[in-house]
This record gives sequence, C-alpha cells and structure tokens, in this order.
Amino acid sequence: MSKPDDQPSLAAQAQLSLSACDAVAAIANGSLGAADYMRTLLAQARAQAGLNSLVTLNADTALEAAAQVDAARSAGRALPPLAGLPIVVKDNIDARGMPTTAGTPALRDWYPALNAPSVQRLLDAGAIILGKANLHELAFGATSTNFSSFAGHVKNPYDSARIPGGSSGGTAAAVAARIAPAGLGTDTGGSTRVPA
Repeated sequence: MSKPDDQPSLAAQAQLSLSACDAVAAIANGSLGAADYMRTLLAQARAQAGLNSLVTLNADTALEAAAQVDAARSAGRALPPLAGLPIVVKDNIDARGMPTTAGTPALRDWYPALNAPSVQRLLDAGAIILGKANLHELAFGATSTNFSSFAGHVKNPYDSARIPGGSSGGTAAAVAARIAPAGLGTDTGGSTRVPA
C-alpha cells in the first residue's frame, strides 16, 4: 500500500484528469501553465514506468517547448490551436531528434532526419512530444508483448497482469494511465482498436 506522500497533490490530480481539449483550453486561457502541466505528466510517466508504455521519454525537450508556450502566452502572442498539448507517439512513427526503434533492437539507434507528416502537423499545431510509445516489435502482432531487451512487455494500466492488446498498446496504456492526454498509434489489423 502506498503512503499518502506518494500520492499526487490535488493540483496534480486535477491536471491528470484533464482531457486533451480541456488541457488545451486551460493552457490557452492561462489557468494552467504548459510547463507545470508537462512536469506533472513527466512525473506520472516516471511513476508509471513499470507499465513499459514508453520506450523514450523526451523530458528536457518537452519541458523547453512547454516553457516557450508559456512565454508566448505571457507576451500576448497568438497561440496555435494545440499549444502545449503533450502527446505520445508510437515508436514506429518518425519524430526528428528521437529514435524510431519500432520496438526492435535492430533499430535502437535509428534517428530519422524528418518528422512523419502526422507528427509534423501536430507539432505545427503546437503539440509537444512527451515520449515515444512502446509497441509490439515491428508492429507485427496484436498483444504489445515485446520480447526485446530494452522495450519489454506493455502492461495494462488497469490490471498489470494483463496486456493492453494491439500493436499500439503502448500509446493506449500511456493515455489510459494519464501519462499523456492524447497519442498517435497506427492501425492495420486492430492495432489501435483492440486496446480501445
């Protein structure tokens, strides 16, 4: 049983309960600092590391981007529609500056030169990548049971003895565990629909 001081503060609990739409609105109106929100979610990611929902945590870059959103709002500059929204991206979708491992050791050191179009659109709209989400190795399976030494099996946040299913299970588990309010997955044969 966890001690009371292991529990998030009320302010952090309120932040963790925000939907993506609510978070964007609160950041835009100034009732929530993007950097404060990002710190809360990064702390949640660290606290929930045992789920293996993330392969890469983009902490420093995400915090810097969130601080820039706060500075722009404070300066009265117009914010893009998703300004400050933390997202996770399935790790078979390219995001420049972060490895795209596809959950396999063979690609562990692959750093793409460009963002995938879906990622670029989200970044252009102001979203911030909090991390890259774990997946079934090479997205070739429907369980998110990953046998690679660095990624591990994704666990279901509601029952860690179970799996989230799908190859996009890391994205689904990260959103369900309130590590991020939104995320990108891929779906060919139920990879996103099975966890949903």
